[in-house]
Amino acid sequence: MSITITSITDFLAFGVGAITTFPSVRIFCIYTGVAVLFDYAYQITFFGACMTLMGRREAANRHCMTCMKVLPKEESESTGYRLFCAGGSSVNTPPTEHSDHAIANFFRNHYGPFITKIPVKIFTMLLFAGYLGVAVWGCLQLQEGIRLKNLANDDSYAVEFYNLEDEYFKVYGPAVAIVIDEELNYSDSQIQEKIENITVELEESDYFHNNTDVTQSWLRSFLSFMDGASLTYTDEETFISNLRDHFLPIVDPYKIDIKFNDDNTSIVSSRFYVFSKDTDTANREREMMVEARRIVEDSDIKMLAFHPAFIFYEQYIAVLPNTLQNIGIAAAAMFLVSLILIPHPVCSIYVTFAIATISVGVVGFMTLWEVRLDSISMINIIICIGFSVDFSAHITYAFVIAKGINRNERAIEALHSLGWPILQGALSTILGVVVLSTSEAYIFRTFFKTMFLVIAIGALHGLLFLPVILTLVGPCNSGQVSPIDHDDNPKEGVSAEFGSGSLGYFNQAMVNDTELRVVGDGTNTEKMNDNNTDDATT
Repeated sequence: MSITITSITDFLAFGVGAITTFPSVRIFCIYTGVAVLFDYAYQITFFGACMTLMGRREAANRHCMTCMKVLPKEESESTGYRLFCAGGSSVNTPPTEHSDHAIANFFRNHYGPFITKIPVKIFTMLLFAGYLGVAVWGCLQLQEGIRLKNLANDDSYAVEFYNLEDEYFKVYGPAVAIVIDEELNYSDSQIQEKIENITVELEESDYFHNNTDVTQSWLRSFLSFMDGASLTYTDEETFISNLRDHFLPIVDPYKIDIKFNDDNTSIVSSRFYVFSKDTDTANREREMMVEARRIVEDSDIKMLAFHPAFIFYEQYIAVLPNTLQNIGIAAAAMFLVSLILIPHPVCSIYVTFAIATISVGVVGFMTLWEVRLDSISMINIIICIGFSVDFSAHITYAFVIAKGINRNERAIEALHSLGWPILQGALSTILGVVVLSTSEAYIFRTFFKTMFLVIAIGALHGLLFLPVILTLVGPCNSGQVSPIDHDDNPKEGVSAEFGSGSLGYFNQAMVNDTELRVVGDGTNTEKMNDNNTDDATT
């Protein structure tokens, strides 16, 4: 059940990520989602069969390489034989009881009882409130998009170039090309007025320099040139002739801004440049691009605003809506999966709540750790959703099925069962990615930071926050202990008799309400008869 829950939720998380508009994120999610399915099929088929065969081999005292019969360790004739050829235990050796791992016992005997104390619960809830407050504050400081310098290694000359540009030249940002993408009669005074109005509107915007000496407009310069040279025109032919024969030979840079038709009698497209200003943050770059596009799209003339850096600025617009969409859809999918697979409907709410708080924590703290929201961190946030379910669903499921007379005992039992696996999984994952922390590439360091936050915050929820919350507002009935004989003779869980899921829990609750113990061996009738006899005697 555990790997089924994990596999389904991870596959759904990556499936949701596959609908994003970012090709890199979509490819990663498709590849990883399919890998999860194949891994799940491998675990429940081939790997399970291999485990069964290995268990049979060990029980039959056969060698691991040759599968030949060997002597048990107790009957080995020499040290060498015992090291390389001896099998398992002898049939004459009495079976030994299974002993728990020392850390699992620590969770049951020390850690679990400690966090279920009232003062510790109060401190934990205050810590949880502080965690959420800092995380929300970090989310409000979120920076979007990847900067160009972050695409290179730290020792690259490109990083130094962009650092110097940010320090000294950001007052003059990218020169945005305003491209007129249709054939016009530029000799028409109305066309000239429309183009000039658009140029002035851009210059008067808060994102561009309002200086005629900075704006590079061939039309504005050409009209000024004809006034100074006393050149006149009466029609488009004269206008084009003056432009081609008198202006462009003198002002050579404007040649690449004008495209004539095949016979050089009209202009099929042209462009002019306006210079942005103070684009020192990603938000400022995004707003500048959006404003430029808005102005040209409102024009009657077919125009577009373009700069090569707009390819990177595009992610500033899409990354946050795509991330929120993925988190929302994935959280809803996780809620449905947990509602079906965890035998208590209320626990689905706890799992969804844990997903939300872990995601908020990862986004908030990664911002405080100088990680921006871009396609790289977006992948890790999608992974975060899968890990969130792993940590929260397992501990919640263990709490629901645990044996105990109250919430505290069931929380301790859940930590005893899953505390060590959660801690082991978290530490092994962190050790696997910690080598990336010293990388010279921003991409790899970002992957480490976000993955570290995902695992650390998820483990904190699974080992502290969620168990404490379950002791306070968790379901009262465990589904494993008879409501009357909980001290002396725990019976088989009613949920095992009536099935799992919401229906099984409903049937169990009905049995608990009527105080019937369905054990399956007829003892319930004997107990009822004994009670009736005692009542009659009384």
